[in-house]
Amino acid sequence: MGVFNNINTILGVAVAGLTLFGFFQNKMTNNERRLTILEEKNNQQDKELAEIKNRLDNHDQQMKVLIQMTEQIKNLSEKIEKIDKKLEEVK
Repeated sequence: MGVFNNINTILGVAVAGLTLFGFFQNKMTNNERRLTILEEKNNQQDKELAEIKNRLDNHDQQMKVLIQMTEQIKNLSEKIEKIDKKLEEVK
């Protein structure tokens, strides 16, 4: 009877150990899955951030060009006004 008690004890400990191992293995697998999902979301956000930065840089360049064009139009308008005044004087 003593041998069977030892075997039952060993089997009980082994089953408990395997149960704990399975439980923690499942937790580890779930955490790895969550980590992978979070890493992928982070990568997607990095790509989106780079695209947005690029769009903002392009917008800044367009605004600089518009400001330059506005200044050129202003200068041309002033020159046209001067020409108009000279033409009126000549008449």
